[in-house]
Amino acid sequence: MGNLQLGRVASAILAAWTLGVGGASSKDPEKFVVHEWGTFSTFSGSDGKNLKFHPNDRDLPAFVHSNRRDIKGGPADVLVSLETPVMYFYSDRDQTVSVEVDFPKGAMTDWYPQASRPPTHSIRWDNIKMLAKDRPKLPGDRDRGRYFAARETDALPLVITENEKSETEKFLFYRGVGDFNMPFRVRSCGKGLCEVKNTGKDAVPAFVLLRVRDSKVYFETFGRLDAGAEQRIQEPTAASTPEKLGDAVAALLIEQGLYEKEARAMVKTWRDDWFGEEGTRVLYVVSEPRTAEFLPVTIKPKPDTLVRVMIGRHDVLSPEREIEVDALVKRVNGDSNRDAKAADEALGKLGRYRWAAQTAAEARTKATSRARPDR
Repeated sequence: MGNLQLGRVASAILAAWTLGVGGASSKDPEKFVVHEWGTFSTFSGSDGKNLKFHPNDRDLPAFVHSNRRDIKGGPADVLVSLETPVMYFYSDRDQTVSVEVDFPKGAMTDWYPQASRPPTHSIRWDNIKMLAKDRPKLPGDRDRGRYFAARETDALPLVITENEKSETEKFLFYRGVGDFNMPFRVRSCGKGLCEVKNTGKDAVPAFVLLRVRDSKVYFETFGRLDAGAEQRIQEPTAASTPEKLGDAVAALLIEQGLYEKEARAMVKTWRDDWFGEEGTRVLYVVSEPRTAEFLPVTIKPKPDTLVRVMIGRHDVLSPEREIEVDALVKRVNGDSNRDAKAADEALGKLGRYRWAAQTAAEARTKATSRARPDR
Protein backbone atom coordinates (compact mmCIF):
# COMPACT_ATOMS: atom_id res chain seq x y z
CA MET A 1 0.00 0.00 0.00
CA GLY A 2 1.61 3.29 -1.08
CA ASN A 3 1.71 6.56 0.83
CA LEU A 4 -0.95 8.21 -1.32
CA GLN A 5 -3.35 5.29 -0.96
CA LEU A 6 -2.68 5.07 2.77
CA GLY A 7 -3.29 8.81 3.09
CA ARG A 8 -6.76 8.33 1.59
CA VAL A 9 -7.43 5.38 3.88
CA ALA A 10 -6.23 7.37 6.89
CA SER A 11 -8.44 10.31 6.00
CA ALA A 12 -11.47 8.05 5.54
CA ILE A 13 -10.90 6.23 8.82
CA LEU A 14 -10.32 9.40 10.79
CA ALA A 15 -13.33 11.09 9.21
CA ALA A 16 -15.53 8.12 10.06
CA TRP A 17 -14.45 8.18 13.67
CA THR A 18 -14.95 11.94 13.87
CA LEU A 19 -18.53 11.42 12.70
CA GLY A 20 -19.01 8.61 15.20
CA VAL A 21 -19.48 5.80 12.71
CA GLY A 22 -17.53 2.62 12.25
CA GLY A 23 -17.44 1.77 15.95
CA ALA A 24 -18.45 2.84 19.43
CA SER A 25 -17.69 6.38 20.54
CA SER A 26 -15.13 6.71 23.32
CA LYS A 27 -17.16 9.58 24.78
CA ASP A 28 -20.32 7.65 25.55
CA PRO A 29 -19.73 3.87 25.67
CA GLU A 30 -22.81 1.88 26.54
CA LYS A 31 -20.84 -1.00 28.03
CA PHE A 32 -17.70 -1.75 29.99
CA VAL A 33 -14.85 -1.25 27.51
CA VAL A 34 -11.11 -1.73 28.02
CA HIS A 35 -8.49 -0.67 25.47
CA GLU A 36 -4.72 -1.09 25.68
CA TRP A 37 -1.71 -0.14 23.60
CA GLY A 38 2.02 -0.75 24.04
CA THR A 39 5.32 -1.49 22.30
CA PHE A 40 7.79 -4.37 22.10
CA SER A 41 11.16 -2.91 21.02
CA THR A 42 14.03 -4.97 19.54
CA PHE A 43 17.31 -4.26 17.73
CA SER A 44 19.58 -6.13 15.32
CA GLY A 45 22.54 -5.83 13.04
CA SER A 46 22.13 -6.14 9.29
CA ASP A 47 22.11 -9.94 9.54
CA GLY A 48 18.85 -9.87 11.50
CA LYS A 49 20.33 -11.43 14.64
CA ASN A 50 18.90 -9.65 17.66
CA LEU A 51 21.33 -7.77 19.89
CA LYS A 52 20.94 -6.96 23.56
CA PHE A 53 20.57 -3.27 24.44
CA HIS A 54 19.90 -1.14 27.48
CA PRO A 55 16.23 -0.08 27.80
CA ASN A 56 15.43 3.59 28.18
CA ASP A 57 14.66 4.01 31.88
CA ARG A 58 15.19 7.76 32.31
CA ASP A 59 12.07 9.18 30.71
CA LEU A 60 9.51 8.58 33.47
CA PRO A 61 8.18 11.06 36.06
CA ALA A 62 9.39 10.66 39.62
CA PHE A 63 6.01 9.45 40.93
CA VAL A 64 6.10 6.26 38.81
CA HIS A 65 7.03 3.17 40.84
CA SER A 66 10.06 1.12 39.80
CA ASN A 67 12.12 -1.82 40.93
CA ARG A 68 15.06 -0.80 38.74
CA ARG A 69 16.52 1.09 41.69
CA ASP A 70 16.75 -2.19 43.62
CA ILE A 71 18.97 -3.84 41.02
CA LYS A 72 22.65 -3.48 41.88
CA GLY A 73 24.47 -1.89 38.97
CA GLY A 74 21.19 -1.27 37.17
CA PRO A 75 19.20 -3.57 34.85
CA ALA A 76 21.15 -5.78 32.48
CA ASP A 77 20.96 -5.42 28.71
CA VAL A 78 18.01 -7.29 27.21
CA LEU A 79 16.63 -8.48 23.88
CA VAL A 80 13.14 -7.02 24.36
CA SER A 81 11.99 -3.80 25.97
CA LEU A 82 8.28 -3.79 26.79
CA GLU A 83 7.47 -0.11 26.68
CA THR A 84 4.62 1.86 28.10
CA PRO A 85 1.61 -0.38 27.81
CA VAL A 86 -1.29 1.73 29.03
CA MET A 87 -4.75 0.34 29.72
CA TYR A 88 -7.84 2.55 29.41
CA PHE A 89 -11.29 2.00 30.94
CA TYR A 90 -14.68 3.23 29.73
CA SER A 91 -18.10 2.86 31.32
CA ASP A 92 -21.29 4.83 31.90
CA ARG A 93 -21.14 4.24 35.67
CA ASP A 94 -18.70 3.87 38.55
CA GLN A 95 -17.24 0.39 38.89
CA THR A 96 -14.61 -1.45 40.90
CA VAL A 97 -12.45 -3.86 38.96
CA SER A 98 -9.22 -5.85 39.29
CA VAL A 99 -6.55 -6.42 36.67
CA GLU A 100 -3.66 -8.85 36.47
CA VAL A 101 -1.11 -8.86 33.62
CA ASP A 102 1.44 -11.65 33.31
CA PHE A 103 4.76 -11.40 31.50
CA PRO A 104 5.91 -15.06 31.59
CA LYS A 105 8.97 -14.47 29.40
CA GLY A 106 10.01 -11.26 31.11
CA ALA A 107 9.87 -9.15 34.25
CA MET A 108 7.98 -6.01 35.20
CA THR A 109 10.16 -2.99 35.96
CA ASP A 110 7.94 0.13 36.23
CA TRP A 111 4.28 0.77 37.02
CA TYR A 112 1.66 3.25 38.15
CA PRO A 113 -0.57 3.41 40.16
CA GLN A 114 0.80 1.28 42.98
CA ALA A 115 0.31 -2.45 42.52
CA SER A 116 -1.39 -4.69 45.06
CA ARG A 117 1.75 -6.80 45.43
CA PRO A 118 5.38 -6.31 44.40
CA PRO A 119 5.54 -6.95 40.64
CA THR A 120 7.82 -9.69 39.32
CA HIS A 121 6.78 -11.64 36.22
CA SER A 122 3.26 -10.33 36.72
CA ILE A 123 1.53 -7.26 38.07
CA ARG A 124 -1.84 -7.03 39.78
CA TRP A 125 -4.10 -4.15 40.73
CA ASP A 126 -7.02 -4.84 43.09
CA ASN A 127 -9.92 -2.52 43.88
CA ILE A 128 -9.51 -0.18 40.93
CA LYS A 129 -12.26 2.41 41.22
CA MET A 130 -13.44 3.76 37.89
CA LEU A 131 -14.97 7.23 38.24
CA ALA A 132 -17.64 7.97 35.64
CA LYS A 133 -18.34 11.52 36.89
CA ASP A 134 -15.63 12.66 39.29
CA ARG A 135 -12.45 14.18 37.90
CA PRO A 136 -9.75 14.01 40.57
CA LYS A 137 -6.45 15.83 40.19
CA LEU A 138 -3.75 13.76 38.53
CA PRO A 139 -0.10 13.79 39.59
CA GLY A 140 2.25 15.98 37.60
CA ASP A 141 -0.62 17.48 35.60
CA ARG A 142 1.51 20.52 34.73
CA ASP A 143 4.59 18.53 33.82
CA ARG A 144 5.84 17.77 30.35
CA GLY A 145 7.17 14.54 28.91
CA ARG A 146 6.03 11.58 26.85
CA TYR A 147 4.32 9.87 29.80
CA PHE A 148 1.64 12.55 29.95
CA ALA A 149 0.60 12.27 26.28
CA ALA A 150 -1.24 9.05 27.18
CA ARG A 151 -3.75 11.10 29.20
CA GLU A 152 -5.15 12.84 26.12
CA THR A 153 -8.16 10.53 25.79
CA ASP A 154 -11.75 10.23 27.05
CA ALA A 155 -10.88 7.34 29.39
CA LEU A 156 -12.23 7.38 32.93
CA PRO A 157 -9.96 8.41 35.81
CA LEU A 158 -8.97 5.62 38.17
CA VAL A 159 -8.34 5.62 41.91
CA ILE A 160 -6.37 2.87 43.64
CA THR A 161 -5.76 2.79 47.38
CA GLU A 162 -2.89 0.71 48.74
CA ASN A 163 -1.52 0.93 52.30
CA GLU A 164 -3.93 3.79 53.02
CA LYS A 165 -2.46 5.87 50.18
CA SER A 166 -4.60 6.73 47.15
CA GLU A 167 -3.15 7.29 43.68
CA THR A 168 -5.04 8.53 40.63
CA GLU A 169 -4.45 8.19 36.90
CA LYS A 170 -6.40 7.89 33.63
CA PHE A 171 -4.86 4.50 32.83
CA LEU A 172 -2.88 1.60 34.20
CA PHE A 173 0.77 1.90 33.23
CA TYR A 174 3.56 -0.68 33.28
CA ARG A 175 6.87 -1.55 31.64
CA GLY A 176 9.08 -4.62 31.49
CA VAL A 177 12.11 -6.34 29.96
CA GLY A 178 12.64 -9.80 28.53
CA ASP A 179 15.15 -12.08 26.84
CA PHE A 180 13.28 -13.71 23.98
CA ASN A 181 12.91 -13.24 20.25
CA MET A 182 9.83 -11.59 18.82
CA PRO A 183 8.22 -13.49 15.91
CA PHE A 184 9.41 -10.95 13.33
CA ARG A 185 12.85 -10.74 11.68
CA VAL A 186 14.37 -7.88 9.72
CA ARG A 187 17.53 -8.14 7.62
CA SER A 188 19.15 -5.27 5.79
CA CYS A 189 20.78 -6.31 2.53
CA GLY A 190 22.28 -2.93 1.68
CA LYS A 191 21.37 -0.19 -0.78
CA GLY A 192 18.02 0.28 0.94
CA LEU A 193 16.85 -3.31 0.43
CA CYS A 194 15.39 -5.14 3.44
CA GLU A 195 13.99 -8.60 4.04
CA VAL A 196 11.23 -9.02 6.60
CA LYS A 197 9.98 -12.39 7.75
CA ASN A 198 7.02 -13.29 9.93
CA THR A 199 8.48 -16.12 12.01
CA GLY A 200 5.32 -16.48 14.09
CA LYS A 201 2.24 -18.69 13.84
CA ASP A 202 -0.19 -15.89 12.98
CA ALA A 203 -0.42 -13.24 10.31
CA VAL A 204 0.99 -9.78 10.97
CA PRO A 205 -1.89 -7.41 10.09
CA ALA A 206 0.31 -4.58 8.77
CA PHE A 207 3.74 -3.00 9.03
CA VAL A 208 5.62 0.19 8.16
CA LEU A 209 9.19 0.49 6.91
CA LEU A 210 10.72 3.85 7.74
CA ARG A 211 14.08 5.56 7.66
CA VAL A 212 15.21 8.78 9.29
CA ARG A 213 18.32 10.37 7.85
CA ASP A 214 19.59 13.96 8.17
CA SER A 215 16.30 14.98 9.82
CA LYS A 216 14.30 13.69 6.83
CA VAL A 217 11.65 10.96 7.06
CA TYR A 218 11.07 8.24 4.45
CA PHE A 219 8.38 5.60 4.88
CA GLU A 220 6.24 3.02 3.12
CA THR A 221 3.32 1.02 4.51
CA PHE A 222 2.59 -2.63 3.81
CA GLY A 223 -0.39 -4.86 4.47
CA ARG A 224 -0.80 -8.38 5.81
CA LEU A 225 2.22 -10.67 6.12
CA ASP A 226 1.14 -14.28 6.53
CA ALA A 227 2.70 -16.67 9.05
CA GLY A 228 6.06 -17.88 7.77
CA ALA A 229 6.01 -15.43 4.86
CA GLU A 230 9.09 -13.46 3.83
CA GLN A 231 9.06 -10.26 1.81
CA ARG A 232 11.83 -8.21 0.18
CA ILE A 233 11.09 -4.52 0.37
CA GLN A 234 12.89 -1.39 -0.78
CA GLU A 235 13.29 1.69 1.35
CA PRO A 236 11.40 4.63 -0.20
CA THR A 237 13.47 7.35 -1.83
CA ALA A 238 10.93 10.18 -1.61
CA ALA A 239 11.05 12.17 1.61
CA SER A 240 7.83 12.64 3.58
CA THR A 241 7.03 14.40 6.86
CA PRO A 242 6.59 13.28 10.47
CA GLU A 243 3.01 14.56 10.30
CA LYS A 244 2.09 12.31 7.37
CA LEU A 245 3.83 9.37 8.99
CA GLY A 246 1.96 10.05 12.23
CA ASP A 247 -1.35 10.07 10.36
CA ALA A 248 -0.47 6.78 8.66
CA VAL A 249 0.44 5.03 11.91
CA ALA A 250 -2.62 6.44 13.69
CA ALA A 251 -4.81 5.08 10.89
CA LEU A 252 -3.32 1.60 11.34
CA LEU A 253 -3.93 1.75 15.08
CA ILE A 254 -7.54 2.82 14.57
CA GLU A 255 -8.01 0.04 12.06
CA GLN A 256 -6.94 -2.41 14.78
CA GLY A 257 -9.65 -1.09 17.12
CA LEU A 258 -8.26 1.83 19.10
CA TYR A 259 -10.25 5.03 19.46
CA GLU A 260 -8.83 7.97 17.54
CA LYS A 261 -7.68 9.82 20.67
CA GLU A 262 -5.93 6.67 21.90
CA ALA A 263 -4.16 6.23 18.59
CA ARG A 264 -3.11 9.87 18.58
CA ALA A 265 -1.90 9.56 22.17
CA MET A 266 0.27 6.57 21.26
CA VAL A 267 1.75 8.35 18.25
CA LYS A 268 2.43 11.47 20.32
CA THR A 269 4.08 9.38 23.04
CA TRP A 270 6.59 7.82 20.66
CA ARG A 271 6.81 10.45 17.90
CA ASP A 272 10.31 11.67 18.83
CA ASP A 273 11.67 8.10 19.00
CA TRP A 274 9.88 6.53 16.07
CA PHE A 275 10.05 9.47 13.67
CA GLY A 276 13.00 11.46 15.03
CA GLU A 277 15.82 9.04 15.88
CA GLU A 278 18.13 8.42 12.93
CA GLY A 279 18.16 4.94 11.47
CA THR A 280 16.03 2.30 9.76
CA ARG A 281 13.20 0.61 11.61
CA VAL A 282 10.04 -1.40 11.06
CA LEU A 283 6.85 -0.85 13.03
CA TYR A 284 4.56 -3.88 12.86
CA VAL A 285 1.26 -4.84 14.45
CA VAL A 286 1.68 -7.78 16.82
CA SER A 287 -1.10 -10.32 16.25
CA GLU A 288 -3.76 -10.69 18.95
CA PRO A 289 -2.83 -14.34 19.72
CA ARG A 290 0.84 -13.39 20.25
CA THR A 291 -0.16 -10.46 22.46
CA ALA A 292 -2.25 -12.85 24.55
CA GLU A 293 0.70 -15.26 24.71
CA PHE A 294 3.31 -12.69 25.72
CA LEU A 295 1.02 -10.69 28.03
CA PRO A 296 -1.92 -12.74 29.35
CA VAL A 297 -4.43 -10.49 31.09
CA THR A 298 -7.26 -11.18 33.53
CA ILE A 299 -9.86 -8.49 34.20
CA LYS A 300 -12.67 -8.92 36.71
CA PRO A 301 -15.47 -8.33 36.02
CA LYS A 302 -14.86 -9.29 32.42
CA PRO A 303 -15.27 -6.31 30.06
CA ASP A 304 -17.85 -6.37 27.31
CA THR A 305 -15.13 -5.30 24.90
CA LEU A 306 -11.37 -5.76 25.20
CA VAL A 307 -9.03 -4.34 22.54
CA ARG A 308 -5.26 -4.74 22.85
CA VAL A 309 -3.05 -3.23 20.15
CA MET A 310 0.67 -3.89 20.53
CA ILE A 311 3.26 -2.56 18.12
CA GLY A 312 6.60 -4.22 17.49
CA ARG A 313 9.39 -1.73 16.88
CA HIS A 314 12.50 -3.24 15.32
CA ASP A 315 15.56 -1.10 14.59
CA VAL A 316 18.09 -2.57 12.17
CA LEU A 317 21.55 -1.44 11.09
CA SER A 318 22.20 -1.43 7.37
CA PRO A 319 25.57 -2.75 6.11
CA GLU A 320 26.46 0.81 5.14
CA ARG A 321 25.65 2.02 8.65
CA GLU A 322 27.72 -0.79 10.17
CA ILE A 323 30.73 0.35 8.12
CA GLU A 324 30.21 3.87 9.45
CA VAL A 325 29.94 2.58 13.02
CA ASP A 326 33.10 0.49 12.59
CA ALA A 327 35.01 3.59 11.50
CA LEU A 328 33.62 5.66 14.37
CA VAL A 329 34.58 3.01 16.91
CA LYS A 330 38.16 2.99 15.58
CA ARG A 331 38.28 6.77 15.98
CA VAL A 332 36.87 6.58 19.51
CA ASN A 333 39.65 4.17 20.42
CA GLY A 334 42.29 6.16 18.53
CA ASP A 335 45.06 8.46 19.73
CA SER A 336 43.43 11.80 18.94
CA ASN A 337 41.28 13.15 21.77
CA ARG A 338 39.56 15.64 19.49
CA ASP A 339 38.78 12.99 16.90
CA ALA A 340 37.60 10.60 19.62
CA LYS A 341 35.21 13.21 21.01
CA ALA A 342 33.67 13.89 17.60
CA ALA A 343 33.27 10.16 16.96
CA ASP A 344 31.73 9.67 20.38
CA GLU A 345 29.15 12.36 19.63
CA ALA A 346 28.34 10.70 16.29
CA LEU A 347 27.88 7.32 17.98
CA GLY A 348 25.55 9.01 20.46
CA LYS A 349 23.00 9.38 17.66
CA LEU A 350 22.35 5.66 18.01
CA GLY A 351 20.70 6.41 21.37
CA ARG A 352 20.06 3.41 23.59
CA TYR A 353 21.32 1.12 20.83
CA ARG A 354 24.75 2.78 20.86
CA TRP A 355 26.57 0.28 23.10
CA ALA A 356 25.04 -2.74 21.38
CA ALA A 357 26.14 -1.40 18.00
CA GLN A 358 29.57 -0.42 19.33
CA THR A 359 30.17 -3.83 20.93
CA ALA A 360 29.19 -5.56 17.68
CA ALA A 361 31.56 -3.26 15.75
CA GLU A 362 34.44 -4.07 18.08
CA ALA A 363 33.75 -7.78 17.62
CA ARG A 364 33.77 -7.38 13.82
CA THR A 365 37.08 -5.49 13.99
CA LYS A 366 38.69 -8.20 16.10
CA ALA A 367 37.38 -10.93 13.80
CA THR A 368 38.78 -9.10 10.75
CA SER A 369 42.15 -8.66 12.44
CA ARG A 370 42.36 -12.37 13.25
CA ALA A 371 41.43 -13.30 9.70
CA ARG A 372 44.29 -11.25 8.16
CA PRO A 373 47.47 -13.18 7.40
CA ASP A 374 50.56 -12.21 9.38
CA ARG A 375 52.80 -9.77 7.63
